[in-house]
Amino acid sequence: MTSTTLCRRACFPLFVTLLVTVVASAQRSGSTIATEKIFEALDVREGQTVCEIGAGSGELSIAAARLVGTGGRVYTSELGDDRVKTLKERVADSGLAHITVVEGDPVKTNFPDAACDGLFVRNVYHHFADPAAMNASISTALKAGGRLAIVDFSPPGKEATSAPDRDNDGMHGVSAEAVSREMKEAGFEPVASEHGGQRWFMVVVAKSRL
Repeated sequence: MTSTTLCRRACFPLFVTLLVTVVASAQRSGSTIATEKIFEALDVREGQTVCEIGAGSGELSIAAARLVGTGGRVYTSELGDDRVKTLKERVADSGLAHITVVEGDPVKTNFPDAACDGLFVRNVYHHFADPAAMNASISTALKAGGRLAIVDFSPPGKEATSAPDRDNDGMHGVSAEAVSREMKEAGFEPVASEHGGQRWFMVVVAKSRL
């Protein structure tokens, strides 16, 4: 096992802690993409199935579940036993039985095939070490015509030349241009893009109806 691999395993909780702090600060200053903007971009409606990768404590998945109502469904995921346990506890506390917590995977969603009317990934995409594999899995999870919203932030300096390095110090993040390019390579159709100020952005694409 290389020192780089050891660092990734040991340092990931620290990255997550720092990211939560940065995102919380950004939300207070209004620089990130607002929750309602994400749901508007996905055209979330009652009765739909909405999915989230890397839900953290689940606040957005719970908000989505309230929008789709009991006639809809939300699939939400996290990586790691502790984070999955925490997410399950938060979902249970919400009392919303139409949310299903799924154990995540670095290269696949683990959501049912063709289940999602809309899917979103907030501040997680830059952690995908193999975005091509994950994007293919996302496409499989989406219904024909289903939308995908990627919310993330650009690196503070030079962008990493390879996806596994996007969470390294000094290059932490991913550009909207890189996300758009990788979405196109995965076969998604562009819908819209938006900048939330400072480093945050949202790229919205759709799965082909063909």
